[in-house]
Amino acid sequence: MNLVKDSNSRTAILLFAQSENVESIIKPIFPSVKQNVLLWKKMNGNALKTIQKTKLSYFISTEKNQVGTSFGEKITNAIQHVFDQGFEKVIVIGNDCIELKSHHLLQADRDLKTNSLVIGSDYSGGAYLIGVRKSTFNSANFQRIPWQSKDVFTALQSLYKEQSIAYLPFLNDCDDASDFKKAIHKLSFSDDFRKLLLSFFNSLKVKKNSEIKFISTAYQAVNFNKGSPFPL
Repeated sequence: MNLVKDSNSRTAILLFAQSENVESIIKPIFPSVKQNVLLWKKMNGNALKTIQKTKLSYFISTEKNQVGTSFGEKITNAIQHVFDQGFEKVIVIGNDCIELKSHHLLQADRDLKTNSLVIGSDYSGGAYLIGVRKSTFNSANFQRIPWQSKDVFTALQSLYKEQSIAYLPFLNDCDDASDFKKAIHKLSFSDDFRKLLLSFFNSLKVKKNSEIKFISTAYQAVNFNKGSPFPL
């Protein structure tokens, strides 16, 4: 993982996500491979743009540099790698929470000054953000968390039950078309990424078993931005 350093903070953000080519296979929203690759390229670009707004140092971890066989091994090793570079606090996010903004990341940084763990929970029992301190990080215990399940949130709480935990607001992770609809309609009308996603979804059809109309009469007056996807 290559470090991009924008400040002297002892906090680093870790974007732990797959490339758009792999993500499009794991989470296919559209019938076309090309459409899915383009969607996740936009999602990766948006996550990176959100991180860069914080001016904090950050690392990007994809299948190209992740170490381990299981998800638990990969995310634990990625976090440990950031700590090994001299950082005291790590904030881990993925690429599938479009409601996540830079102010959530900065709040997590502030919360880690007085807490051992920061959790941003999604609505399915997972976590869209995890902030940990080096001083209280146990890689063996962290690896045993039931990752990619509805028990991640409660497992993290249990692991840090003797220590202080800070909580961020519940937000939607986007794993299917229904999740995207919920999340998009929670974004501000002035949000550029909301406009881009609405334009993208309404110009294409999602998979038949989860086809959803993303636009309603309440949104027909909005001029959607049909610009190019963000580069990663």
